[in-house]
Amino acid sequence: MLTSLRLPLMGLLSFTLTHTALAAECTPDQGHGAQVFANECGVCHSVSKGVTGMMGPNLAGVIGRKSGSLEGFNYSQVMRNKDINWQAENIAQLIAQPQAFVPGTYMPYMGLASADDRQAVVCFLKEQQ
Repeated sequence: MLTSLRLPLMGLLSFTLTHTALAAECTPDQGHGAQVFANECGVCHSVSKGVTGMMGPNLAGVIGRKSGSLEGFNYSQVMRNKDINWQAENIAQLIAQPQAFVPGTYMPYMGLASADDRQAVVCFLKEQQ
């Protein structure tokens, strides 16, 4: 019984520590995140409200949005079926390896290798609400 309780608690602790680390690392100066976003993501995505017609969906207000749900964007079926709400943790996973996180996604990006850059982009996106 102790072992069966220990595993869920360890998972919860791991999630809590990861979530806390992601939240704690955001700083008021999002210059680095804006720069990485512009260089790595800005070719396909915008964070300017109302901008449409890009290769990727608009990411203004993406935090808390259900995957594959931005009206007017043609998502892959697998992205529509992913059924998650975008939060710091899963955005970081997506931009690390999009095809691994959502196998079959239309997103042709190979992934952002630097954990610091991924964190900066996540922090930048948190500010784009």
